[in-house]
Amino acid sequence: MELKKLLLPVLMSGFIVTGCSTIPKNIGGNSGLVSAANYSQIYGNPAQYKGQEVRIGGKVLNVINHKNETLFEIAVLPLDKAARPDVDQPYQGRVMVKKAGFIDPLTLKNRLVTVLATVAGSEQGEVGKAKYRFIMLDMLGYQVWHIKESLIPIDSWNYGFGPYWNYGWSAYPYPYAMDWGWYPMRTSFQVEKSIVK
Repeated sequence: MELKKLLLPVLMSGFIVTGCSTIPKNIGGNSGLVSAANYSQIYGNPAQYKGQEVRIGGKVLNVINHKNETLFEIAVLPLDKAARPDVDQPYQGRVMVKKAGFIDPLTLKNRLVTVLATVAGSEQGEVGKAKYRFIMLDMLGYQVWHIKESLIPIDSWNYGFGPYWNYGWSAYPYPYAMDWGWYPMRTSFQVEKSIVK
């Protein structure tokens, strides 16, 4: 019994550490240098954040290959503690990210990404025929994410007159007991989405 008491805090601390989400190395950067500023703050005053490292993520809308660089447009989503885009939140705006060299559009377009980048400023562009001011970022690293869907069973219960409630507490043997109370109904499922590497 004493051994169990001694081991319990150790096991619990191990569970807590392994259960924590971590930021992938390629977008980790130097934690002391990466700004905690979000998209709205940067968009409101890009000059204030110029040259600072930031993490921005969302869905890649467009990829443009030039001779010596690749530009890609991201519809920005808030990030969670592991720097993954939160697909349950509304889009906040758009940024344009520049990377030296070639990136194949097939690896990025319509994918969820998080980039580690420095703020270069802002530039006027267009979304359709509308004028739009893009935050410009110089990419240092990026992470492509995948959406994993899982079916999670949901046990539903009903209160009323039904079998299987008392598990033999009445005069009738289970499963023929018909008592008033909570009894399980048919299991249903919900789709749970998670963002993974």
